[in-house]
Amino acid sequence: MAKRTMMEQHAEIKAAHPQSVLFFRMGDFYELFHEDAHVGAEVLGLTLTARDKSSGTPIPMAGFPWHQLEEQVRTMLSSGRTVAVAEQEDELREGATLLERVVTRVYTPGSLYEEGLLQDERASLLAGVVEREGKVGLCLLDAAASTATCMQYTGEERWSMLTDELLRWSPSEVVLRPSLAGTEPFLRLIAELRGVVVSQHDGRRKRGRERLMRALGVADLGHLDLDGSDIALEAAGLATDYLSTVLHADVELADLEVAHQHGAMVLDRTTLRNLEITQTLAGEHEGSLVAAVGRCRTAMGRRRLRAWLLRPLTDLDAIHARQDAVASLSRSSRRLDGVRTALTGMRDLERLATLAGHGRANARDLVATGLALDRLPALQRACEETDDGLLNALGEGLDVLSALADRLARTLVDAPPLSVREGGLLREGVHDEVDRLRSIADEGTAWFEAYEERLRRDLEIPSLKVRQNRQIGWFIEVTNTHLDKVPEDFHRKQQMTNGHRFITPDLVERDQALLNAVTRSRALEYDVFVDLRRAVADQARTLANLAGRVACIDVLHGFAVVARERRWCRPVVDEGDDLVLEAARHPVLEREPGFVPNNLRFDRKRRFLLITGPNMGGKSTYLRTAALVTLLAQCGSFVPCDRAKVGLVDRVFTRVGASDDLLRGRSTFMMEMIEVAHILRHASPSSLVLLDEIGRGTSTFDGLSIAWAVTEDIAKRIGARTLFATHYHQLIGLEDDVHGVVNVSVGVAEAEEGLRFLHTVSDGPCDESYGVRVAALAGLPRDVVERASDLLRFLEGQATGARAGVHGQPSRRAQGQASLLTYLGASKPASAPPPRPPHEEEVLARLQEMDPDDLSPREAAEVLRALVEHCRGERDG
Repeated sequence: MAKRTMMEQHAEIKAAHPQSVLFFRMGDFYELFHEDAHVGAEVLGLTLTARDKSSGTPIPMAGFPWHQLEEQVRTMLSSGRTVAVAEQEDELREGATLLERVVTRVYTPGSLYEEGLLQDERASLLAGVVEREGKVGLCLLDAAASTATCMQYTGEERWSMLTDELLRWSPSEVVLRPSLAGTEPFLRLIAELRGVVVSQHDGRRKRGRERLMRALGVADLGHLDLDGSDIALEAAGLATDYLSTVLHADVELADLEVAHQHGAMVLDRTTLRNLEITQTLAGEHEGSLVAAVGRCRTAMGRRRLRAWLLRPLTDLDAIHARQDAVASLSRSSRRLDGVRTALTGMRDLERLATLAGHGRANARDLVATGLALDRLPALQRACEETDDGLLNALGEGLDVLSALADRLARTLVDAPPLSVREGGLLREGVHDEVDRLRSIADEGTAWFEAYEERLRRDLEIPSLKVRQNRQIGWFIEVTNTHLDKVPEDFHRKQQMTNGHRFITPDLVERDQALLNAVTRSRALEYDVFVDLRRAVADQARTLANLAGRVACIDVLHGFAVVARERRWCRPVVDEGDDLVLEAARHPVLEREPGFVPNNLRFDRKRRFLLITGPNMGGKSTYLRTAALVTLLAQCGSFVPCDRAKVGLVDRVFTRVGASDDLLRGRSTFMMEMIEVAHILRHASPSSLVLLDEIGRGTSTFDGLSIAWAVTEDIAKRIGARTLFATHYHQLIGLEDDVHGVVNVSVGVAEAEEGLRFLHTVSDGPCDESYGVRVAALAGLPRDVVERASDLLRFLEGQATGARAGVHGQPSRRAQGQASLLTYLGASKPASAPPPRPPHEEEVLARLQEMDPDDLSPREAAEVLRALVEHCRGERDG
C-alpha cells in the first residue's frame, strides 16, 4: 500500500471539514493551503507564498507560528468563519513514515469556552432550534458555563416568540437540522437576527437524547420538569450533540433548565431595545440598566445579573425569596462586607470548571481554581450567619471541595509558568524524585560556571567562555588569538569567524547528566500536573454547581449594595393588577443633578394614563421609569421609590421613539404600526404598555384617528395598564367617554426668561404642547417662530371640534360592519355591498327620474337645493 503524502493528509481532513478554514500543524507552524491560504492572507494578513513552486501547479500557502493560534482563531471567527485545527501527533504510528494529523477541535462562535477567545464576559451562546408537529423547540447552551436552558413554543405565534427569545439573548451561533434551513419561517428568523452564524447538523433524535443524558450524568431525564416539553428537549439534544461533535469530546452540563412559556415576564425585541436593559440605543454598556445596577464582584455574577434582568420572574414565591435575601444582606453592613470580601478577586469558576473538564486548563488555571475554592468557606459562613432561607440554601456545602483546594495549594507554586511542559510547576517537597533531579540540575549549572573559571586559570585564556545552545549543547568558546593554548584533548565542534567552539569528555558527560535530569524532572512534573488536572476535571460538574450558587449570591449581594447606597425600597409584589409608585426615580438617571421623582398610580379606575405636555418635559422618562421599576421588582431587587406596590406583569410592551428599516423598505410609520399591531394582538389585562407618540409618522388627522382608535381598543377591550404620551390634545376628552382613561400631564411654568420645565407629573390635562416655544428655545430664527405661531392659531381654528368628547363624533361600528370607505372606492367588498341608507335611496331614485338636458340652470339649482335640504333633514333627524 502506497504511503500517504502530507498533502494527501491535508486533502482528507479538508474534505471532512469543507465549511471550515483548516489550520494544519506542521512542526512549529500552522499552515493554510489552497483557498484557505487566500482567506488567511485576506483576514489574518498572512504572507501568501506557494508550495511546490517548481511543479507546474504550485499550491497557495500561508502560515503562522503555533503560539499565535488563539489570536488567529479569534480573528478568523470575528470574520464570520469557523476554524478546524489539525494537530500533529507526537510519535509515528506503527509502520508509518509520516506523523499523522488529526482534528482536535472545530472552533465556532457558539462553542467557545477559552477566556482568550471570548470578546467579553458574556457567554459564547449556542442556540439549537428544532421544529416538529407544529411546535418549535429552542435550547440556549452556554459552552463556557456548562449550563443550558430549553423551551418550546406552540400556536400561530411560535416563530415570533422564538425570534423574540433569540433577540433577547443574542446567541453567537444557531444550529439546526438541514431540513429546516431553507424553510420560510427560518429564513425570516435569520433576517431578524442579522449576522448570527448558522450551522447545520444532521443529528438524530435518539443520539441527541443519549448525548444529553451523558452530558448531565444521568440515566434518564425524569428529574426534569418537562410538562410536555418534548420538542424543547429535542433541541437540547441537538445542541449538545453538535457541541460534542465540534469539540471532539463529550460535553458536561452542570444544569439543564426547562423554562416554560409563561414562567417569566416576556420582553420582546422592541421592549429590550427601548428600555436599554443591556445596552443603550447607541450600543453602549454605560447608561444601560445592567451598568446602573451592576455591583457584582465576579464575572459569573455579572452574567447571572444579565440573565435575571432579561428574564424577570412571574413566580411570587421566587420573587419574595430573593427580596428576603436582599433585605437580610442590606440590613447588616458587616455581613455585606463579608460577602464582598469573599467574592472580590475571585476568578470565573464556571469557565475554570469547563477548561478543566475539557483537559485544557493550565497550571495558572488550577491555581486560580484553588484560590477561588479557598474563598468559599468564608462565603458559606457569611450566608449561614443570616436567617434567610435562600442564602442558607445557596451557601450550604460551599466548602465541599476544601480538600481539593488544599491539594492544589500544596502542589503548585503560587506563580507557575504558562507552559506546563517546561517544569517549574511543583512546590519543593511534593515529589522526592523531582527534588533530587532539580538538585542535580542546579549543581550541574554551578559545575559549568566553576569549570569555566578553572579553564581560564589553567590555560591562561581570560576570554574563554563555557556556553550552551540547542544545536551543540554545552561547549567551550575560544577566540582565534588564543588557539595555540588549546589542549589536544579539546575536540573542535564548530568554527566561527573570530574563534572556535570545542567540547571535552568531561563537558559531554556533565551535559548529558544535566540534560537527563532536566528532561526527567520536567516529565515527572508534567505527570503530576496531569493527575492534578484530572482530579479537578472529575469535579467539574460540582465546580460548575458551586459557581452557579456563587453567581446567585453575587447578584443578591449586588442588589443589596445598590439598595443601601441609593436608599431603594422593598416593593410589595402581589397578584393584583395595581401599580403604585411613590417618588419613583429612573434607575439610570436618578443620580443626575436636578432629577425630579414622580408618583404613578394604576388601579381599577385608572387603567390608561393619557400623558400630555411639552417636549423635553420628561414624558419618555416617566414611561421608562414605570417599566424599569416593575422589571426590577419582578427580578427580586429593591426599587428606586419611596414606596412601591407592583401587581404582577406578564409582559411589557413599548412603542417608543422613531426608527425605520430601510433594508426591508419599511418607513418609520410602517415600523410604528407593526409595533402597535403586535401590542394589540398580544397584550393582556396583566400587561404593562408604554406608548409614546403614536401616529406622528403620517398626516395629522390620520395619526389622530389611529391614536384615538388604539386608545379605545386598549382601554375597552384589553384593559392593560397603559401609559400613553401624546401631543394629540384632542384625545383628552376620552377621560369622560372611556372608563379607566385618566388625563395626567407634565408640568411647565412661564418665567421671564421663557418656559421652565418642572418635570413633574400630576393629574389633569395640558391643553398646549408648547411645540413652537420649544422650537424657539432650540434656536429657530425669530421670524420663523413668529410665522409658526400665526399658522398654529389659524390651524387650531380650522380644527375646532375635532376632539374627543365633542358631540357628533362617530359611534363605534359593530364588528364586521362595512366602512363608509367602501362607497368612496377605498376598498372593494368581497361580496354584495350592504344596503344604502333610506334617504340615499330616495335621492338616487329622484336623480334617476331626471334628465339634465331638460333642466334650465335655475331649475337645476332648485333641484340640487331641494336634495341637499332633504339630506340635511334626514341627518339632523
